[in-house]
Amino acid sequence: MQRAWRAFLAGILFLGFAAAQKTLVVAVEGDIDTFDPAFSVGSTPTQTISANVFETLIRPQIVERTAPDGTVYRTVDMEQLVGQLAESWAFDSSDPNRVIFRLRKGVRYHSGTPFNADAVILGMRRIFESQSITTFLVGMGGAVTRADQFRKLDDYTVALTMKQGNLLTLKNLTIYNSAAIDPADLKAHATPEDPWALDWFKKNLGSGTGPYLLESYVPGDRIVLKAYPNYYLGKPKIDRVIMKIVPDPAQRVLLLRTGAVDMANQVPVRELDALKRIPSLRVLSFPTTTQDRLMMNNSMPPFDNKLVRKAVAYAIPYELIVRQVYRGYARVSVGPIEDGMPTSDPTAWPYRYDPERAKKLLAEAGYPEGKGLPPIKLRIRIGKEEQEREAVIVQDALSKLGMKVTIEKLPFATFNELQQGGKLQFFIDDWISWVNDPYYHMFWNFHSKSPTNYVRYSNPEVDKLIDTYMLSRDAKARAEASRRAQRLISDDVPQVYLASPNFNVVLNKKVTGYIYFNDQLTRFFYMDKKP
Repeated sequence: MQRAWRAFLAGILFLGFAAAQKTLVVAVEGDIDTFDPAFSVGSTPTQTISANVFETLIRPQIVERTAPDGTVYRTVDMEQLVGQLAESWAFDSSDPNRVIFRLRKGVRYHSGTPFNADAVILGMRRIFESQSITTFLVGMGGAVTRADQFRKLDDYTVALTMKQGNLLTLKNLTIYNSAAIDPADLKAHATPEDPWALDWFKKNLGSGTGPYLLESYVPGDRIVLKAYPNYYLGKPKIDRVIMKIVPDPAQRVLLLRTGAVDMANQVPVRELDALKRIPSLRVLSFPTTTQDRLMMNNSMPPFDNKLVRKAVAYAIPYELIVRQVYRGYARVSVGPIEDGMPTSDPTAWPYRYDPERAKKLLAEAGYPEGKGLPPIKLRIRIGKEEQEREAVIVQDALSKLGMKVTIEKLPFATFNELQQGGKLQFFIDDWISWVNDPYYHMFWNFHSKSPTNYVRYSNPEVDKLIDTYMLSRDAKARAEASRRAQRLISDDVPQVYLASPNFNVVLNKKVTGYIYFNDQLTRFFYMDKKP
């Protein structure tokens, strides 16, 4: 066993340091599920590759922020959108529903194919005609439902005409899923049976315009990216990125300790303080809008009773979770719209730890001291260490009301299948909205027609507020409606917010330039590694 482990470490050291080039070795938690950016939603390593190989027309502005502990860090501001493949963009002065994108000239795909308006139009046709996941993003609120709403004005100018001019659609276009694939790849691999080459792109990483391209891939072992020397913003400082697939978090920690890898995220919180004491390492901890949520299926007993849901909300010791589970690398959540997202209103969420009030609400619901309650199973994913510990605290807190809860750990795939089918009664999940916008967030979580409304919450007034103001450019009315929706949702309490965890990254101190993006995907272009 020790010999095998030494061989494993030696292999990583060889990969990471044998080459004369500047190499970054990153321990990642999973493998590739698809190479197609338009269909990538599950695997973080897959998404990271897409974000470094493919690019979008626009992106959020990079800004500096100050963390609660005084640390200054770089992140992005979704309220400021700047050009990426588009050199500039603007609403048309003669048509408030139309946006003009002026593309960068001289940009080429890694294959040498020119990037131009034809590539953008073809990319949008593929996205819509293949019914990719991107259609849900770009089409949110019904602003864009057809590829022909994107039109070529000349070789380097594209116009997008929306049903209603708005900023949310543009924010959604910053997500890598909307990237246009290389027309040469499509021409080479399309068939009469598969005109959009879906099968080929699933199994092969196409040519992009980004700072990196794929050098090699060994399933279950590693993904290697190499710098694109002709990138239009200049060659990346890091020549090669080796993403070593290490599913076991304990192994990722050991590799950090030994210096076999330069970087890892999804490191167990309990390890962070010890890793901080290692002279060669640096722990970055970013406040986020992530929420660990206690999900109660509003269509299943006993959680179809609002009073039961309120009793649960008052029964949870939130401060204890932040202290014991997250050891301070989190904060108490503030409600349906998390602190850090525009229009967040902490006053809308009244629930604080109050077990006596929880007992009274449970009795009022018809279950005094838990008598008469149906069986309650709290489901969690296997391998989510912090959520396992949260589940134990929840189980203990509810037992004090007389609610008997059993915990069941499910494999990732089983959990996802049951969750997406609305078949989980009581479960813990986490969520972060990649687009830092309250209506984006509320649509996915609280609209009755959302595919990710896993608790089957339904409130017609909330639906109407989301539908009415999602695309609105009236900032004041939009903010007021958001605060109204937050109060309605809080009164219904379809889910409980256990904590808002930080996003933590552990780096070798030689590595610099890390920027926190809302999607929590690493952009290697901004990074460097000292000798």
